[in-house]
Formats: sequence, structure tokens, C-alpha cells
Amino acid sequence: MPYLPTDEAPSLAEALERERQRVAHLVLGEPRPKPKGANRLKKGKTPAIVSLEPGIEERVLLRERWSHKTNGTAETHEHAAVQARREGALARLVATGAIDAHQLAAADQIAEAYHSITAEVAVRTANLEPRSSGGGPHSASHAPIAAVIRERAYARWRDAVAPHALMLLAIIVDDMALTTAARDWRLSNRRARSILVSALDSWKRC
Repeated sequence: MPYLPTDEAPSLAEALERERQRVAHLVLGEPRPKPKGANRLKKGKTPAIVSLEPGIEERVLLRERWSHKTNGTAETHEHAAVQARREGALARLVATGAIDAHQLAAADQIAEAYHSITAEVAVRTANLEPRSSGGGPHSASHAPIAAVIRERAYARWRDAVAPHALMLLAIIVDDMALTTAARDWRLSNRRARSILVSALDSWKRC
């Protein structure tokens, strides 16, 4: 008996159509297709939207939502918008234009690296008992490559911003307000903001 497609298993035609849409819209970046007869619509009428396959539709919709932005990816702007809706020191800096979406993303990566490294140190400290062999899942050779790269990038960044590292981490990791950090470290608000912006910009070079 020949194979009959079911709801659980898409047909070959459906699979080919999904792959065609994936290549066209996600790889080549083609815009959403216009509905048939859109050019013949009466003035003032809005044409129906052509829906794409699940997964592809969401990515194209995200791209359309931020198509008015010329700098940065749609994902970067969406991430910044989500962060800006949250309460916190960095969110307020984004809202006032003191830092941009790329700098906010850098701050998130720095905070993630910091938490990852401090968590790893805690694990290593809790596992100091001697081992019978030098191998095993906790050996250095088994450390995830991404974690190693992140740790090295953080170390380089930390060295680069060394004179102001404590203040920067207070803002980025502890969510201290910029004005509070400036006061505690006896700097002007303008100087503290300049240091923060430069430090965030330097992250991508580490």
C-alpha cells in the first residue's frame, strides 16, 4: 500500500513548500509575497496578508516589525524593546537614549559571562575532593568550548576596564543606577556614562 500522509507527517509537497519558503525568506531575505489580486484592490481597502509556514512566519513578522530600523538586526531591536519594558538601571538608560540596543546586548552578555564564571567557581570549590584519575566529565578537557571562549573574553574585558571594573559590574550585574554609581565612585554623571558606554563598546573587541 502506498504511503498516505497524515496530520502528523507532512506530505512531500508540504515539506518542499516549507523548504522553499525557508530558503526564500530566511536565507535570501525575500519579502512576504503579495496576495493575488492585491494590485486590483479598490483604494482604501487593505489586502489580506499571506501567511507563511510556522516558524518562518514568526521570523518574517519580526523582520517586518523592525524594517524601519536601518542599523542592527531585527533580533537585536526586539531584544532591546523587551529589555526596555523591564524595570532597571540599564532599561532606563535605553529609554533615555544613553545606551543603544547593541550596548544593551553587550551588557547582557557581560552579565551572563559573569554569572556563568562565578557559578563555575562555586562548583569547583564544592568539588575539591581528590579524584582517583585525571579524567572524567569535570576535567578541563571536557569544559564546553563556548564557556571557555566566554570566560577568556570576559577576562580580557575585565583587564581592559580594570580601573573602573567594580563600578561597571555594579551597574551591569547588580543593576545599580548610573547616578548612584557615579556618586559612590565620586564621578560626574556624564563621566560615569562615558565610561559605561566605552566599556560596553569594547566588549565586542574582546
